[in-house]
Amino acid sequence: MTPAGRARVPRVLHVVVGHGLPRYFLNAVRSVRATAPLDDVLVIDNASPDEALRRQLLRLGDADDHMDVVLRTVNDVQVNAKVGSLYAAYDVAFSYALERGFDLLHLIQGDFQVLWWDSDVVARSIDLFQAHPKCVNIQTVLFSRDKMLTDELEESTSAGVLKLSKYGLADTGVYHLARWKALGMRFEETEQLHAQRYLDEGMEVLCHPWPTDAPIPWPPVIRRGLPIGREVRTVKPYLLRPPSAEIIAELKQPAHRTWFEDICIPWGWVCVTPMFATSLDSVDYWVFRYRDAKQNGLSHVLPRLATRGATWGDLLRTRPPFQHRPSFVQLFVVVHLREVLRRLRSHRILGQRGPHDLAM
Repeated sequence: MTPAGRARVPRVLHVVVGHGLPRYFLNAVRSVRATAPLDDVLVIDNASPDEALRRQLLRLGDADDHMDVVLRTVNDVQVNAKVGSLYAAYDVAFSYALERGFDLLHLIQGDFQVLWWDSDVVARSIDLFQAHPKCVNIQTVLFSRDKMLTDELEESTSAGVLKLSKYGLADTGVYHLARWKALGMRFEETEQLHAQRYLDEGMEVLCHPWPTDAPIPWPPVIRRGLPIGREVRTVKPYLLRPPSAEIIAELKQPAHRTWFEDICIPWGWVCVTPMFATSLDSVDYWVFRYRDAKQNGLSHVLPRLATRGATWGDLLRTRPPFQHRPSFVQLFVVVHLREVLRRLRSHRILGQRGPHDLAM
């Protein structure tokens, strides 16, 4: 307690970790500063090859007394082909926060945007941590409604609060630093390893009832250090339209559950909805469409265009015009062709094996 008898306000460090994709990375950093203007921010560039991006990040840090920028020089894709040395960058962030006495660490990646943030989010996080002593990590990300078509979410012991059923530790969200240090927690080389390790130890990852962070839908990705897909351009200040104060107040109403598609509005461009927050490199999205149609009717088979945040004028002012994600050719043709080829290749390999091979 403070001398005045009031609880000390927790110190929060916001951390943005990114690699390449300059429009997305800079959008993420600007969104943190706009939504939490008085908080401390740490930006970690995980060895981006784009020197212009790194210079822009340094300029942002130089102009902001409450922002530090770390430029890493190594992103080892031999460690993890999907995310490279992401978890080494995370180690830098947690060491920085612990050395400076922060209470909470709010972590997002470079293809996220913080839509809103306030003291209520922090206070609710503290309440949840107190009610769940085996929780070190609370997810603050907005999930697509498709998440309910999986077995990845379940009810926690706190009324109205979900948790991740397959994770004891996740890659983003709010972290309780005192518990992190006391338990000697660390990230493994892959997401699956630390998720399962801490789940086996009885840890749980809650989902904040008022999520604040939106992955940019249908993002380009970095695989083996190389970009796949393209970044959209927009004539608006941010890639996603910030919600109004009225919408934020509505999010906090009891029993209200907010989904990605509810408030994630591409601003000055359009995208397919229901939204996807990862690369379109498998038929997973179409599996969701099948499950959705089976559960809710045939009208849910085909995705639609989310156009709430763009006018024809916005779309025509960008270059090239009519910015959208994903590529319709990729969505409707390439992903299916890739799956057909994968199955043919698998069938051919199995056909070449004899009974002894299959028994191995």
